[in-house]
Amino acid sequence: MPVTLKELAARANVHASTISRVANNDPGLRIAAATRSRIEALLRETGYQPNGIARGLKMRQTNVLAVVIPDVTNPFFAALFRGVEDAAAPNGFNVLLCNTDGLPERQRSHLQSLQVRRVDGVILASSFLKDPSVHELRKQGRPYVLVNRFSDDGEDPFVGSDDLLGGQLATAHLIDLGHTRIGHLAGNSTVSTGLLRRRGYLAAHAVADLESDQRLIVEAGYTEESGAAAARRLLALADPPTAVFAVTDMVALGAAEVARQMGLRIPEDLAIVGYNDIPLASRMNPGLTTMHVPIHDFGSAAARLLLDQIESGEPTRRRVRFTPDLIIRESTVAGAGQALRTARPNFSAE
Repeated sequence: MPVTLKELAARANVHASTISRVANNDPGLRIAAATRSRIEALLRETGYQPNGIARGLKMRQTNVLAVVIPDVTNPFFAALFRGVEDAAAPNGFNVLLCNTDGLPERQRSHLQSLQVRRVDGVILASSFLKDPSVHELRKQGRPYVLVNRFSDDGEDPFVGSDDLLGGQLATAHLIDLGHTRIGHLAGNSTVSTGLLRRRGYLAAHAVADLESDQRLIVEAGYTEESGAAAARRLLALADPPTAVFAVTDMVALGAAEVARQMGLRIPEDLAIVGYNDIPLASRMNPGLTTMHVPIHDFGSAAARLLLDQIESGEPTRRRVRFTPDLIIRESTVAGAGQALRTARPNFSAE
């Protein structure tokens, strides 16, 4: 009989998922060099080879994963899905795509259908804070990973960016340029990305000893259209902002179009910072200053977390947070175009 992951884990005195990740050459795994050497020696000794995520260990496996996203038209989620598929396909898994339009009832309906179809695992990029659907996933015992957005911080496996830090760095960049009236086109407060990036915006004001005006915070959702509508309200103020931090690049794109319609020059009359660094950001005119996050890596890291659970048969609460980097382009500094990248580690894992 071939050796199993659990047998190898017992012999190496580590978790089964650690054996799996070493065997699959997971670049995101951080373990002591001595532990890795011990596991690799054991793998050579036993001749263990990963075989499409242990098909023989799960007789009822379908070899299908599902990705549930809020907006199939958003380039962010297209790149995320590609990352999932690129990690899943070499392991023999197909990936289904489900779109919720950001509606809790559609998310709930998709997850119920996926349970009936008995997909092997779910990557959920559409969760809300205190999300009943996530509680249901926990109860079902089906492997899952939250990506980009989390629910009930600390309870679930999660892959995303450090959104509080990202919001703070984006706003601090505008403060460093001399702006004192900075608007925030905010995400929904029921979504972790919206909540934490807003907190980062406020934290940057506090660090700079700069008073934040609540009238300059306008909830903008996550689409180009909703960003444009929110920007119109913000720029119609008697004392409008001279700079804007938008919760996503799509929202920033909507704000930039409104600014042009109003005859405002970017960045001379209105500086704009986005978040995510989708491909459109560098092609905008002027190019969009934004917080870069490795979207494809979000997807591949989430897929690996999910496949580890499927292979080991054990849930995890592991969380992977990538550090966002400020990319300075012409929407905040005329004539700019160089990426400003910090020397911080690219990600942290818990």
